[in-house]
Amino acid sequence: MFSRVLVFIVALFVGFLFYINLNNDRPENLGVTDGVFLPCSESPNCVSSQSPESDEVHYVEPIIYKQPHLEMQLLLEKYFLDQGNAHIVTSELGYFYVEIKSSFFGFVDDVELYWPEADSVLHVRSASRVGYSDMDVNRNRVLKMKEFISTNQP
Repeated sequence: MFSRVLVFIVALFVGFLFYINLNNDRPENLGVTDGVFLPCSESPNCVSSQSPESDEVHYVEPIIYKQPHLEMQLLLEKYFLDQGNAHIVTSELGYFYVEIKSSFFGFVDDVELYWPEADSVLHVRSASRVGYSDMDVNRNRVLKMKEFISTNQP
């Protein structure tokens, strides 16, 4: 009896890993169009500073910064790369896109940062590719990034 339960649990785990692998493809529709990110889906595994403020599930405040935005962008690129689980997909002046892979299950989150030229505001979107809830991983990532920025301002 125990061996059947064990085989069932292993089969579920392997199926789960297979599901993650199948659904972990990079989204093709990310980026900034007319100054706006792709909206978050209805699932609570995405946060964006461009979601409506009334959307308590998805909204995070944009980040105000004081230094030139190129310096801020380079600082944040280094911040993500120093974490060891990040892969830069796109880095161009005013826009930065990085994939962050979880160490155990291999979940991939997409993090986008956008600096409008006329503002000292950083817009951010962080979303999980797989699953429904992320247990606030993306929200906490943005809060940690915001804390990092505030401690590294001139």
